[in-house]
Amino acid sequence: MNVCFFGTYDRGHSANRLVAHAVEAGGARLEELHEPLWERQASKDRRYFGAASLAGLAGRYARTARRLARRWRARRGPPPIVLVGFGGQLDVLLAHRICRPRAALVFAPLVSLTETLVEDRRVFRDGGLPARALGRLDRVTLGVPDLVLADTAAHAAYLVGLGARPEHVAVWYLGAEPEFLPAQPARETGNRVLYYGRFLPLHGLDTVVAAAARLGSRAEFVAIGDGPEQASIQDRARALGAQITWRAPIPLADLPRELAEAAVVLGVFGTSHKAAMVVPNKVYQAAAVGRPLVTRDGPGLREILEPETHCLACPPGDAAALATAIERLLGDPALGARLGRAARGRVLEYLGPVVQGERLCALLAACAPGAVRDARRRSHG
Repeated sequence: MNVCFFGTYDRGHSANRLVAHAVEAGGARLEELHEPLWERQASKDRRYFGAASLAGLAGRYARTARRLARRWRARRGPPPIVLVGFGGQLDVLLAHRICRPRAALVFAPLVSLTETLVEDRRVFRDGGLPARALGRLDRVTLGVPDLVLADTAAHAAYLVGLGARPEHVAVWYLGAEPEFLPAQPARETGNRVLYYGRFLPLHGLDTVVAAAARLGSRAEFVAIGDGPEQASIQDRARALGAQITWRAPIPLADLPRELAEAAVVLGVFGTSHKAAMVVPNKVYQAAAVGRPLVTRDGPGLREILEPETHCLACPPGDAAALATAIERLLGDPALGARLGRAARGRVLEYLGPVVQGERLCALLAACAPGAVRDARRRSHG
């Protein structure tokens, strides 16, 4: 089975890396037909989505699309399954038009434009013209693929509501990147409480700051990262007197060590519908390393991790409940160790590389049975 990872996707994004790893782990042949575009600016604030910025992006995308089209016409070999990953809303429309012949078209969007830019980040007003345009774009991009991959069943139901055909949607849980799977040696952790990430509304950092203010010197809060809400969150922390050490982003390869040195790792605590549906990458990573984890409760989380068995969960936006959960873990290291072991066991057994690869390639094969038959015929010919 041949899979062509197509488009302008961010190659370093965890969702795209995980899909690519799983394709190869499942035994398929992966080729990349990629032109970089979106990763040129890591932090995408409101100005990034302003009219002038979008006009410039449209011009750059048009030039990039022409290069992709030329490269597709120049490729050789049997028609592949064309895979479009995170950030590929425009790419899936381009692939639908130019990638012919193909065995199938698969879209792994991770998130829709509507939930991210309207419901979560609130870049555009709900009901306004830009929001309606994004909704139409979501409906089209979710309607053209032969298969849409959703990261949870709760998210799959949401995507169907946006326009994906129910029979063409399948759930494939992301899991953790290979860097987080090797066992980490135990280290002295003290009372360190670790947040890391992109300072996005999804993460509910105002709740983290309020919990830090409640706990004071009883917990050592460390926040690693940056993002569009960084300045406002730091202002909020100063106003509340929250004691937090702010650190710049670090390479992904260094994160497992940071996790291993934390007594408690924080997930996300946002109140949006998106925050309820998804299982953020940081939750999988903390579970894979086997660290005590606190995150918000929701249907997406409970598909993977069971509160009180694999982690502690609290209501979204509830700083008092978060502070209580953190105190509970800091005061009971045996509980944290038990939760961490159970979470790591869950990830390794249910979301290990081999299982993930087999599961994904089975989904791809089911939407392109002709490609599988052709591959088998060639291998026996």
